Amino acid sequence: LAAPLAAQELTPEQQKAMEAFAKLMAPNENHEFLTNLVGEWKSTISMWMAPGAPPDVSEGTITAESVLGGRFLMLRFRGTMFGQPYEGLEILGYDTMKNKYITLWIDNTSTMFYQLEGTREKDAKAIHDHATWFDPSTGGQTAVHAITTVAGPDAYSFELFMVGPDGKETKSMEYRAVRAK
Repeated sequence: LAAPLAAQELTPEQQKAMEAFAKLMAPNENHEFLTNLVGEWKSTISMWMAPGAPPDVSEGTITAESVLGGRFLMLRFRGTMFGQPYEGLEILGYDTMKNKYITLWIDNTSTMFYQLEGTREKDAKAIHDHATWFDPSTGGQTAVHAITTVAGPDAYSFELFMVGPDGKETKSMEYRAVRAK
């Protein structure tokens, strides 16, 4: 889009639009917040199959890298879950048009793309994401709430809650990550 317009003289309106577009598409402090997660991590994953049931606990690794000029973070998860090999990919970014964090998750346990949108209060250390996902246990949709918390330069966590029809949240998964040394 910009190349053909650069070849011709822009009107003041077009120039203003191009400047606004460039500002909107540039990484900002919300993208900078994501760089806290760049690096190699060791994680402990806990999964609850039912409220009150003991969790399945396993170990894994996470490799997180900044991609596409700092606009997105790509995280690769490896480990085991319920005794089986587990791999997952997460792409996390900040959509400057929506003013929301956006997460896309895929893994080797399903064929679905999981998407979340969320916010972070100014200077806060946690992103609160919300979504509605397909629930294979009911065959319907269920609301979810996820919290990614940066505890410091060498630790962060992710918690996933299923939201019942009564609005009550039940933790279904969490992982706690510490920077690999």
